[in-house]
Amino acid sequence: MKVSEVMSTEFETIEKDQSLYNALILMRKKKDTSRLIVIQGEKPVGIISFRDVANRLGTYKTEGISPKSLRVSSAMTYPILQIDKNEDVETAANMMFENRVSSLLVMEDEKLIGVMRKFDLLKVYATCKKIKVKELMTENPIMITASERVISARNTMIEKKFSVLPVMEESTIVGIIDDATLADALARFREQFSVKHQKTRLHEFFIGQVMKSDPPIIDENAPLCDLITVFQETNYKGVFVVDKAEKLVGIVTLTDITKAIVEGKK
Repeated sequence: MKVSEVMSTEFETIEKDQSLYNALILMRKKKDTSRLIVIQGEKPVGIISFRDVANRLGTYKTEGISPKSLRVSSAMTYPILQIDKNEDVETAANMMFENRVSSLLVMEDEKLIGVMRKFDLLKVYATCKKIKVKELMTENPIMITASERVISARNTMIEKKFSVLPVMEESTIVGIIDDATLADALARFREQFSVKHQKTRLHEFFIGQVMKSDPPIIDENAPLCDLITVFQETNYKGVFVVDKAEKLVGIVTLTDITKAIVEGKK
């Protein structure tokens, strides 16, 4: 299967001198827009995602600065990786996995014609009924509680390069925290409190205040087809895996899907 058969041809762009605030608004316009192509004139110069915004707003270097005052160029990921539309999907998956990126730009005659995302890799599974969720999952995922600080979750996600974390209450999954939630929460926080109060308030800013209470969950013995449906319906980057007793035993992320394609599991 070729890149041209699965790539996304609908994408949003934003000028590099626009504000992070405007980038968040644009990413929230559509449910499936989790990244923007950053342009200078008509030339792509970077990519900005919810993770990039959360990372930028969570650092001490921007302490006290409103997202309306920070430029897209200060948070975007660059340089960008490109791939030809006629390359195999396996080549795209390998590029994303090896370079630890979630998307590639598809160019033709120096013109942007598409974006190849990890999410698009879900389309390549023709034998998804034969593969069980537990064959792809990462066991013993890192967990957080609703009483942990937002900034701690942000630091964990940066350090481990995670896009989602399960929020637990004893042994029950009660919520999910992801890049988009963190980006929005930190942006609202910067707007809500004055500079002199932000440091104190940040230590009183807890996961329970911002988490989403609809965590995506699937049984470890469910077929991959069901997992793909959950990804597509929820648009989360990770799905939590439980056993028959509904105990959390693992997580499957889009990175796990990408790795499986690289290893020939499809």
